[in-house]
Amino acid sequence: MRVDVDEPQAVEEFWNGMREAAAAAARHQDPNLYRAIVKIGKSALAQGVELVPSSGYFLQCPVCSAQSGQTCVNAPGHPLNEGKLHPERIALSAQAIRGEVPLPEPLA
Repeated sequence: MRVDVDEPQAVEEFWNGMREAAAAAARHQDPNLYRAIVKIGKSALAQGVELVPSSGYFLQCPVCSAQSGQTCVNAPGHPLNEGKLHPERIALSAQAIRGEVPLPEPLA
């Protein structure tokens, strides 16, 4: 199978795969798999892969406490509108991956 890294959907497909791996880490309560996902994500960002909103799937939501790999749920004062993740979760993931805040523990 040949992978075209210049294909328009390549970045989204990469993060979709990472999201699926994060869901597996949450499902199996595997902190080692989660840490590996974070390392891969940081390496990809260092090589110029852009961050997409689905990157928020890698962290627990600070609003509704959805676990890594899970979609968010509506919370009082924090509706999801048309998205699957709270904006606060997306912002936290961007800060964490850039190293501006420490990565929270991924699995309860």
